[in-house]
Amino acid sequence: MILRATGLQKCYRDGENRVDAVAEADLVIGAGEFVAIVGRSGSGKSTLLAMIGALTRPTGGEIAIGGVDIWTLPEARLADVRRREIGFIFQFSSLLPNLRAIDNVALPALLGGEAQPEQIYARAHDLLTRVGLSRRLSAFPGEMSGGEQRRVAIARALINAPRLILADEPTSDLDEETEEEIVSLLEALRAEEGFGMVMVTHNRDLAGLAGRVLEMRQGVLTPLDGAQVEASPRPLRVISLPEPARHEPPTLAAAEGAQAFQKLGANLWMAVRRAGAAAAVLFALAFLLNEGVARYQSYEIEARRARLAALEELATSTLRSDIASIASLGGNRYEVTIYIENTRQEPPIYVMSPSVQAFIQVGTGWQEAPLTPIAEATAAVLKITGRQLYRFTLEARAEKFTELLPHYMHVRFANNMLISPESTPKDELFQRNDNYYIYLKPDNVSDETIVKDVHFPGAPPLWIWMPPH
Repeated sequence: MILRATGLQKCYRDGENRVDAVAEADLVIGAGEFVAIVGRSGSGKSTLLAMIGALTRPTGGEIAIGGVDIWTLPEARLADVRRREIGFIFQFSSLLPNLRAIDNVALPALLGGEAQPEQIYARAHDLLTRVGLSRRLSAFPGEMSGGEQRRVAIARALINAPRLILADEPTSDLDEETEEEIVSLLEALRAEEGFGMVMVTHNRDLAGLAGRVLEMRQGVLTPLDGAQVEASPRPLRVISLPEPARHEPPTLAAAEGAQAFQKLGANLWMAVRRAGAAAAVLFALAFLLNEGVARYQSYEIEARRARLAALEELATSTLRSDIASIASLGGNRYEVTIYIENTRQEPPIYVMSPSVQAFIQVGTGWQEAPLTPIAEATAAVLKITGRQLYRFTLEARAEKFTELLPHYMHVRFANNMLISPESTPKDELFQRNDNYYIYLKPDNVSDETIVKDVHFPGAPPLWIWMPPH
């Protein structure tokens, strides 16, 4: 047995109101077992997974991994459990954009410092080969498809050879064919590596591949039998068709038509011919006019679609932004430098007054921290032709901050930008919302204290990049 969870509960307080995200959950995972958890959005699936993965402390209950109640451990030992015993696959790939595929896979093991870099990269190479990316080792996330990025995330989850894999909607943003490939890949790796796996999904067809399926409903975890797992076909909508029309005999219809024609007289046929000729001219003119309007409208629609596609490409691929550097100013004050870069330099990209905020994780929420620009922008619209740096002063003085990495603060920077290819945009603007995550070392904790709990190869760094999540 790898994991035993009994009587798990997680509740939140909203003033005087109590919200039970998880009301009752018991779960046992054996070695090599594949368990799927299904349920609607908001049913508590991800909260349950966060508690099992030692990311969120339960309000009640016990979680034992390897026979040890993990929530009785000190924070440093809890971090070791997360790193050694559990591999995480998130809803999104959450890869570091400035690292190659092999670097993203190796990073969790490098931070652990328990093996030589040569050994770590050898395993990363082996894992990427096994997930079918032997020719993409040096590719950056932006150069890979969604399916390839998800394969890198799977390899990263396995780098420390964990006994338990937790997959939270691992195929949420993939097409049907690719999501089946990813689940099949996880199954093959599970059979080979022997790890236990818990997969949260809303897709009951995928859940049916698991050895055991549980359902989360209104915070309560219950088993499902095989009949309930199979996806039920959507019932057909009943409609009423009209009665078939009764057709008259052809000979009778022809005779009546001939009599009617005789009554109209021969002159009428000539008038019809003349009117028909005039109508044909008018119809031709109307057709040409309509065709011209249709072509113009089609051209405008296609041109707008092309402009929007070019703007999206410009804003997401050509424009880059991230943390450039952080320096300590003492007293838990830091100078944070953020860069915005036009990777092509020309044509210029115009950014409308980027707005940056900083937050520190406290418990399960985020507490805003003062972030002040060192120099105000000289213009409301910034012209980006290369790399430009923007410096801020961060006051990180939160008490009792969450330590996902022992002694380090978990900090998020939110950067909201409006992007245009023109300095005075006439219509389209692209809104881009970036989040940068880092671990930040407080000034009041010594390097000696940190090294006792986290095995860095050298001195503890002031800050560490984190993938978006």
